[in-house]
Amino acid sequence: MTAPNPLISCDTAIVKAHLLTSFGERIDQLFEAARCGELTPREAERRTWTAVVQIGAMLLTALFTILCRRATEQAVSGLGLHMTGVEMRMGKDYWTTLKSTFGPVRFPWFAFRGTDGKTCVPARVLFPLRKRAHVTEMALEWAVALAADHPFRKAAEALLFFSHAALDLEDTTVERYALLVGSTIPREWMYQPVAEIRRILAEHATCDALTGRPIIYASTDAHALLRYVNETWAAKWKMSNGIRLWCIDKVTGAIISIGGEYTWDDCEGVANSFRALQKSGHLPANGDYGGGVLAQIALVTDGSEWIASRVLPLFPGAVLILDLFHVVEQVAAAARRLYPGSKSKVKKLVNQARKVLGFRTPRKHAKVRKGPRKPRPARTPAPAVGSAYALYELLTPLLRESDDRKRRDKLMLVLEFIVENAYRMNYGDYRARGFQIGSGAMESLHRAASQLRLKRPGCRWTAEAAQAILNLRMLQLSGRWNEYWEQVDLAEQVDARRAA
Repeated sequence: MTAPNPLISCDTAIVKAHLLTSFGERIDQLFEAARCGELTPREAERRTWTAVVQIGAMLLTALFTILCRRATEQAVSGLGLHMTGVEMRMGKDYWTTLKSTFGPVRFPWFAFRGTDGKTCVPARVLFPLRKRAHVTEMALEWAVALAADHPFRKAAEALLFFSHAALDLEDTTVERYALLVGSTIPREWMYQPVAEIRRILAEHATCDALTGRPIIYASTDAHALLRYVNETWAAKWKMSNGIRLWCIDKVTGAIISIGGEYTWDDCEGVANSFRALQKSGHLPANGDYGGGVLAQIALVTDGSEWIASRVLPLFPGAVLILDLFHVVEQVAAAARRLYPGSKSKVKKLVNQARKVLGFRTPRKHAKVRKGPRKPRPARTPAPAVGSAYALYELLTPLLRESDDRKRRDKLMLVLEFIVENAYRMNYGDYRARGFQIGSGAMESLHRAASQLRLKRPGCRWTAEAAQAILNLRMLQLSGRWNEYWEQVDLAEQVDARRAA
């Protein structure tokens, strides 16, 4: 007959005595090995960790046992019964094993037979994700955090390494857990809380020199990922649309990220995401964050037609800015078509376009300094010049320089682009008022949030897996990872959202 496990005893004194005895035995073994010269410093540290992990697993088993017994006692008391008056079900079918950060722990549910003859297991509410993930909540967090940054196999290896071989999961299991958590993260957790946005705008954000209102920037842009399509193993480049909100620190000039998200939805889906941000108060259409904070919204985007037709109209009071670098790319493409055999002419035209748009003159390479170090002189601000009209005046005469219809057509497309977007190309005014005129913050998000993880060599994704990883990474970048996992009812939330 198997001896009873002292860790599940109802008498805490017995449990404590067993833990102290076990700990003492391991300490004595380590001391004896050290006195006999059996340990190197490395081996001493390794064996210490082994002992700590073993004792940790035992202590966690005892604690989970107490929690389960307490849940059963409360349920029995709620029925008007006493523990001595119910039939306990302590067979092996009423035990469970969970993998924890200390290794596997096995403990009883303390199930009992109710007055109606049915078996009740009240303690299962303590572990709502047990049927979906046979791990503790902290072990789940560790696995998911590593999966957000590393390929699933590397994440599994890192988990085993940093848990001192206590937590051993297959790479497919790590992937499943990442999808379980990542697919259920609500949009609002990928952004700062509205109250925090209000504080940032009031205390740290740069302001519109014309109105004095703090500036909050928004942008959207798409980037391509290899995704499986049509229920086959064929992977094609598909566009994932990103949204980002940010402002600029008025002291340091650094980007203060407000949050962002990615979606596989089409252009209408992106517009709906902006509507959701308006409704939640993260990006109110009129910029009113309450508490006396009235922000100036600035939408800095590229020249995509769908953005102009679906997103920009949602913010009638916003300052609309066409990404300056996108304009220069359009000019450069036309210049290469206009002067196919002359790089010097292409470069000259692009530099002229940069000048009329108000770009700074590129700083020359500094000479190697000699003698005492001297502070570098402050960089002169960009001139408050640049407009669609100036660029149009520069490019129009070039129509007469070529008889080739295709080259002229390309230039005409650029001129039409300038005319259509003239209302958001008043760069001189934007600079004078202190606005950013490039969407570099949005472009950099693609690398930080997506490409470093999802665009590794050989990566192919299902839409669901990619979306889950993107959500996890956006949660990390929002700075709210710990806050999210510290929710008392997080496991219940995840289980409910996954079931829905």
